[in-house]
Amino acid sequence: MKTGQERKNYWNEKYYEYWKSRVDEAGGEVDESAIIQGDSKTEDDSVYEEVFEAHPFLKGNLLEVGCAWGRMFRVYQQYGVEIHGVDISKAMIDAAKKIYTDDPQIKSIQESEAEKVPFDDAFFDNLSCLATFDATFQKETLREFLRVLKMGGNLYLTGKGADYPADDQQAMDAEIGARGKGHPNFFTDVPRMVDLLQKNGHRIQASYYYPRRGDFGRNHYETQIPDKFYEWFLVIQKGSDQIDFDDFADSHSNTFRQTQK
Repeated sequence: MKTGQERKNYWNEKYYEYWKSRVDEAGGEVDESAIIQGDSKTEDDSVYEEVFEAHPFLKGNLLEVGCAWGRMFRVYQQYGVEIHGVDISKAMIDAAKKIYTDDPQIKSIQESEAEKVPFDDAFFDNLSCLATFDATFQKETLREFLRVLKMGGNLYLTGKGADYPADDQQAMDAEIGARGKGHPNFFTDVPRMVDLLQKNGHRIQASYYYPRRGDFGRNHYETQIPDKFYEWFLVIQKGSDQIDFDDFADSHSNTFRQTQK
């Protein structure tokens, strides 16, 4: 996986335009992407809004890690929270600042890696990391998220599961394609991560599991963890200051590794 300046450069080299185009085509009745032939569309904002409605933000402030151009800021504003955003990409941050420079509800927009954000301990009531966690060093990132959250604060977190269905060809193609172009990509052993969180005194308030690639965009989920699933969305409540985690993610999915045997 890319590190340091090499990783920052990757996110600044045309990725803003690519991701913006994927988000712009989200929603509608057609599932297939017009940008990546054979792939499903990415999710639109309504998928996230449903979770936020069921599990509202706490009063106070919110940090979004991986805020991009501020795509979700308008959604967060509906809840009356003060908003801070960080993203590793200077191109994303520049775009967000251009849109939200004079918005009093947006308190700061900064360039930052997820593994080390520029805020004090226990600073935030809420932290949101959507479609970003799988591109980070997850153990270090999760520690950092819990560090800056207040006791009882809410963490809204999505990622890719390590065990997706073996016949999910779109998922397999996406994994192989991402690796081929050097796209940062980690797959989460979710049962392991949940076990570590609970052993450290944190609470899983809600869980959503999307079995196949494209199910996130279709908002097709299960709330009980299935044997195989591609994406996940957890709402986590910070319950202690313990953040001692072993590794629970890998750059290859278990599904991919099993195909190589």
